[in-house]
Amino acid sequence: MFETHKSMVREQEKGRNTASETLMETDLGKERYTRSCPMTCPKQCYAMVGLPARGKSYIAHRLARYLNWIGIKSQVYNVGKYRRELVGVSMSSEYYDPNNSCGTESRRMVAEHVLNKILVWFKDDPDACVAILDATNTTQQRREMILEKCEPAGIKVMFIESVLEDEIIEEMNIREHKVRCPDYQGSDPETAFNDFSERIKNYKKAYQALCLNLDRELSFIRVFNITQFHINNLNGNTQSKSAYFLMNIRPHTKTTLYFTRHGESRFNELGKIGGDSNLTENGIRYAKELSKFCTGQRFNWHTCLD
Repeated sequence: MFETHKSMVREQEKGRNTASETLMETDLGKERYTRSCPMTCPKQCYAMVGLPARGKSYIAHRLARYLNWIGIKSQVYNVGKYRRELVGVSMSSEYYDPNNSCGTESRRMVAEHVLNKILVWFKDDPDACVAILDATNTTQQRREMILEKCEPAGIKVMFIESVLEDEIIEEMNIREHKVRCPDYQGSDPETAFNDFSERIKNYKKAYQALCLNLDRELSFIRVFNITQFHINNLNGNTQSKSAYFLMNIRPHTKTTLYFTRHGESRFNELGKIGGDSNLTENGIRYAKELSKFCTGQRFNWHTCLD
């Protein structure tokens, strides 16, 4: 009996050792996976480009939310927010005039401050993958500053330019969003609209769009009216996923979705699930009414049979 007991103890010890070895292998596997994640997701800075009221912030936040959802840690850095903290809120359109040397230098310093914030985030957070610089970045000089800051730190840069040619949508963006921003808190809406319109005119004086001839070596996506895209020199899986997402967002389109099942079937009458039985009279009547409802509607049809 004693020998039998020792044999049982040896078998239990063997089982525990096997379990420990399996657990160790699993932990090592997790460690290897954790260490490999930064390699599969290199640190990147997406720099928005474009005039004000072009939907840059909308794109930046939508993209960051998507990347975080698929497991790529991302964060938006809005330069306007930091500018209000560092310089103040009540800055008239003259502040954005490229001929205003004081305003130009002030905006450059704010942009550099935000870039330094991004570098600190990448340094302090090992899981950080994508920083989205939400700003106008409308000149080649400003974009060169971004490259000079990021590339020595091993951070890849991709530019995302939003071009809006529809003046009606531009005015809608200003009236619905910009006149309510902190810059115009307490201001008359029409006064705010006029000042912001002048701000855009000042930006246009120095605006240098991304150009394939001059910027061929850069990674960039140019978005025209959220419907057309020019894509150049994308690098890696994350940038490809980002481009795919951008090609499928429609910020100025309100979509109504209609879901419907088939009309009542013979199997429905019998309480059966599945199958492919004929419709009952009620089901046929429903199909006809549905057809009447859809007549004249502009639908993109998607049929699901399961």
